[in-house]
Amino acid sequence: MREATDENECRGWTPARVRIGVVLWSSFIAACLATLFFFALFDPLLFAQDAHSPQWLADRMTGYAIGFFFFWSVAAVSSLIATALLRTRAPAEAAHRDRR
Repeated sequence: MREATDENECRGWTPARVRIGVVLWSSFIAACLATLFFFALFDPLLFAQDAHSPQWLADRMTGYAIGFFFFWSVAAVSSLIATALLRTRAPAEAAHRDRR
């Protein structure tokens, strides 16, 4: 029987799953903080007072949920870009070291 050397490998997590988990978890925490600070200053009902806003948006909890998922998607895109930049940086650094 083969012994696993990496802790993530012991649990059956592939590197791609680990990256997805890190992106989702870090963006979730960022969305929680953004939602907390944003709705501490703004009431969701203020955005729903417009005559052109849909009726289902007139609920405060709906505004909180929409705001949270908006912040989560923005943070997830930011985290994905950061992980992509980290993954592409390593080969470029190796090529730069080889030229020296």
